Amino acid sequence: MAEQFSTGTGLVSWILVAYLLAFISSMLILGRFSDIIDIRKIFTLGVFLFTLFSILCGVAQTVLSLIVFRFFQGLGGAMLVVASYSAVARYLSGDLVVRGYAALNIGSAIAMAIGAPVGGLITEYLGWRWNFYINLIMALCFYFIAIRSIPVDEKRTAAKPSIDIASAVSGFLMPFFFMLFISFFKELGYRSILLWAFLGAGVLSAGLFIIRNNRIANPLLDVNLFKIKGFGLVVILITIPIILQGGHYFLMPFYFDDIKNMRIVYYGALLMIYSLVFVITDLLSPFIFSRFHFRTIGTAGFICMMTGSAVMIFGLHTDGLVVPIAYLVMMGMGFGIYNAPSTSIFMNMVSSDRKGLFAGIFQIILRSSLAIGIILFETIYSAGIGNFSETLTRDSAISSDYLNALHFSYKMTFTASFFLIVIALIVLYFPMFKILKLRRKGK
Repeated sequence: MAEQFSTGTGLVSWILVAYLLAFISSMLILGRFSDIIDIRKIFTLGVFLFTLFSILCGVAQTVLSLIVFRFFQGLGGAMLVVASYSAVARYLSGDLVVRGYAALNIGSAIAMAIGAPVGGLITEYLGWRWNFYINLIMALCFYFIAIRSIPVDEKRTAAKPSIDIASAVSGFLMPFFFMLFISFFKELGYRSILLWAFLGAGVLSAGLFIIRNNRIANPLLDVNLFKIKGFGLVVILITIPIILQGGHYFLMPFYFDDIKNMRIVYYGALLMIYSLVFVITDLLSPFIFSRFHFRTIGTAGFICMMTGSAVMIFGLHTDGLVVPIAYLVMMGMGFGIYNAPSTSIFMNMVSSDRKGLFAGIFQIILRSSLAIGIILFETIYSAGIGNFSETLTRDSAISSDYLNALHFSYKMTFTASFFLIVIALIVLYFPMFKILKLRRKGK
C-alpha cells in the first residue's frame, strides 16, 4: 500500500487505526441500540455497511479515501460484533451461553491463525485490494445465516429508539479521544501539546457524557451498572489477561525474528501452534465451566500463563525451538481455558434487556486492553534495547552487546507479563482474603 500510494508507513498505519477508532468509539451507542432494536436489524445493517465500505476500500485511489472508508467499515464491523455477543446472551441460556462465547472465541482464534498467511497469499498473487473484495462473499454468507438463525423480536422491532443526541455524541467522542491518546503516546511523546489535547478532549467528553446521562430519563449508560457487586473485580480479571494477550501478539514475531533469526513464512506457521491450542482448549471450556467454579478455572488459566512467561524468562538463551513452543502451548491453554468463562461471567451480571449495552462495554474493554498491551510491551521492549541503532540482518552478524541488550529486553517484557498475571491471581482471590481477615477478627 505504501508503495502504491507513494506514502510513508506513518500515514499507512492509519488504515489500521481508523478501523480501531470507529470500532471502539461506537460500542456504547451500538450496545444501547441492540437493547432497544431488533438484533437482526443491527446485524444485517452491519453486514451491509461492512460489505459496502469493503468494496469502496478495494477501489480507493488515495490513501486518505482508504482511511475514511476503513473508518466506516469499522462501524459495520462493530455492529456485527455487538449483535453477535448480544444474541448469545439474549437467546441462549445455561451452559449454551458459555458454548456460544466459546464459539465466538474459536472463530476469532481461527481467523487470527489463518488471516495473516491467507492475506499474504492474496496480496502476493491477486493484490492487496482483493483482501477487501473477498469480504463480499463472506458477507453474503453472514446475511443468509442471520436471516435463518437470529429470531425476530417483534417487541423491539416495533419500539422507537430513544437515545439522547448529546449523550450519543459525547459517548462516541470519549473513547475516540482516549484511543487517540493511547495510540499516539509513544509516537508524539509526553511533551507533545497535541497528545495532551487528545487527553483533555477525552476527559471533557467524559464529563459532558456523565453530566448529560444524569439529567435524562433514558441514559445511554446507566452508572448503576458500575455499582453491581463484583463488577470492578471482574473488569480487572478480564483486562489483565487481554493486556497480556496484546503484548503476546506484539512480542512473538519480533522474538522469532530477533533471537531465532527465522523467516516470516516459518515463524508465521509456528505461531499457529498458539491458535491451535487455544481452539482446542476453548472447545473444552464450556464443559470445564459446567463442572468447576470460575475461581478454579481462573487459577488454572493464570498458572498456565505464568508458567509460559517463566519458561521464556529462564529459557531465552537456549538454542532450538523447545522453549518458544512450550510458551505458545502454555499461553494457548491459559487463554483458551479462561476466555469463554470470563466472558460469560461478565455478560451474565445484568438482565437480558441490558445485554447489548454490556456487550458494547465488553468490546471497549477488550479492544482498549489489546491496544494498551501492545503499547505497554513495545515500550518495555524499546527501553531494554536502549540507544542501539544496529538492525538485524540475516546476512551479517550482530555484536554481542546488541544481542545481550535484546535478551535483556525480552527478559523484562516476559517478567512484566509474569507479574501482571500474579496481580490477576491476587485479584481473583481478593474476596477470600477479606473473608480470612474477618475470621481473624472474630466477626
